[in-house]
Amino acid sequence: MIKKQIEDKSLTVSEIAEKSNLTRNKVWSYIRKNGIKPKSKKGKTYQFDSQIVSELIQKQSKKQVKTDNNKNISVSDDVLKIFQKQLETKDKQIERLQNTVDYFQKENLALRLESSKQKKLIAEKNDKLNAVSENDLKTEKKHWWQSFF
Repeated sequence: MIKKQIEDKSLTVSEIAEKSNLTRNKVWSYIRKNGIKPKSKKGKTYQFDSQIVSELIQKQSKKQVKTDNNKNISVSDDVLKIFQKQLETKDKQIERLQNTVDYFQKENLALRLESSKQKKLIAEKNDKLNAVSENDLKTEKKHWWQSFF
């Protein structure tokens, strides 16, 4: 019913812009590009056929769909390239960090082995020293004359 009301009457550029949700400049641009003649002129105000509203709405929706599709494709390609670069960078970082972790694990193992060897050597030396000192304590000092008997 609203379409019938729009189709039956003539509208000003401002009314066309309001109904099609466009600016007056865009409406005038569309009118000039398509060479649309006014239906009537009242003073300085031009009256155009109300059919322009539906044409503008259709054109705008087609343009919107087209730009949305193009934006999605181009954005998707750009985003994909950015993500691929980031992924490559992250892979390199992970590899470097894994090499660093491996190096420190090997060093830690080597240090632990060396530390355990040193602990064993120290323990053996302490055992030998304790054994020698115990032997010294066991042997009582004898006078020179007790060694004969």
